[in-house]
Amino acid sequence: MPSGRHASTDGGSTDASQPTDPSPQADPSPQADSSPSVDARPPIEWGPIEFPRMRSLALGLAVTAAGGVLATLVVIAVAFGASLLDGTITPSSTWAVFVVLLVGGPMSVLYWLVAYDRTSPERRSELRSQFGDYSFNPARFRIGWTFAGAGVAAAFAAASVGPSPVPSSVFSGIAPLFLPLLVFLPTLAGSRGTDVRLVPAAEAVERTYRTHDRTRTDDLGSAIRIRRIDLFPTETTLFLLAYRGNAWYRSTPWLFIPNRLADEVEAALADVLARSDGPDRASTGERIVLALLGSSSLLVGIAMAIAAGEQAAGVLLALLTAPFSALFLALAARL
Repeated sequence: MPSGRHASTDGGSTDASQPTDPSPQADPSPQADSSPSVDARPPIEWGPIEFPRMRSLALGLAVTAAGGVLATLVVIAVAFGASLLDGTITPSSTWAVFVVLLVGGPMSVLYWLVAYDRTSPERRSELRSQFGDYSFNPARFRIGWTFAGAGVAAAFAAASVGPSPVPSSVFSGIAPLFLPLLVFLPTLAGSRGTDVRLVPAAEAVERTYRTHDRTRTDDLGSAIRIRRIDLFPTETTLFLLAYRGNAWYRSTPWLFIPNRLADEVEAALADVLARSDGPDRASTGERIVLALLGSSSLLVGIAMAIAAGEQAAGVLLALLTAPFSALFLALAARL
């Protein structure tokens, strides 16, 4: 690589037999670059990122929802027992219900106890790593946000069973959508946080999830833009990463960073993006095909329903196909 320096010569002749005294200005040794390079930057580590407010809110929602379900089951059991006592329901017609409740209730606890007793400590540790090692230590939660979550769950339950400006059919229609929350909310509440490591030399972000003891790596070489958002009054800074190519749907597009490291992380990310050649994107033909698939799945179904005179069916079909259409269109724009 040329250094930008060269030795000047005059027009006269020189005697090759005479030694030449090298000038200090003609020293070909390169000078050290004062600007820090990406390879010279050490990895930056922080964590765990635990989101205590969100976890506390999820805990309040989960405990209140579980309490509501348990109270409902108790009321049903009491009403069922009262019906048996007054003769409204004969015992001979309910034996199957008793068997199902026995096997699915107390007997299932015995199964778990026997399995736990027959499992080695190594196997238990392996199972915990697969299902997750969750922590519900009360010291990790904030009481105010926990009560706020409980209040939200109680308000929703009261609105669904009591007088409300929203029709009850709306609540009954969206009720199945809340069933996955019964699993997701406790999982979120018991999460043990994430350790993050930014490696500028490798152009990568490594996230180690403590709950499952697994590490996931995102390639910063596929990022084309970053945006910094200071989250006041919290002591946290959010960086949004815009990915392209296959990394768009495989990478986590955000970084939560303590304020004390925000400037250092921003400088490292800027250097990585400046050095990167960018992601390998899909061809124009592939993106056009994805866009056509996304548009046709939405428009053709609606057109067929309207042509058949079923406008309500067209609306329902649009609601069902809209997420898939949006996914295909997003892939066409981002890949």
